[in-house]
Amino acid sequence: MAAILRANRISGWKLHPSDVLGRPDIYFPMLRTAVFLDGCFWHACSKCFSKPAQNSSFWMKKILGNVQRDRKVTRALRRKGIRVIRIWEHDLEHRTHALESAIRKLRSNTQPRLHDLAGAEAG
Repeated sequence: MAAILRANRISGWKLHPSDVLGRPDIYFPMLRTAVFLDGCFWHACSKCFSKPAQNSSFWMKKILGNVQRDRKVTRALRRKGIRVIRIWEHDLEHRTHALESAIRKLRSNTQPRLHDLAGAEAG
């Protein structure tokens, strides 16, 4: 993601800031916007996720815990006035319309809305 931001000349961001709840992958302090890059397996993407055949109960507990944590972090950040954008792994891999929209919004410094940028609700 950092390479995509650099290639599109988007600046003003930090990688994994420890002082922001949830340690977002990318944080824009001036825009008060946190970007999380969610792996399709680890965060149960509705398009890509496939329930593991081996050790299924262990993995489902782990993955559902990730999803619950994502929702809590998203709500807490929003209460602090921080916008939350969640981008799925498959959007990065394929440069889909959702990712292109996110780049345009960030480049123009508009006030992004979650569904405009990532195409996914974050709780």
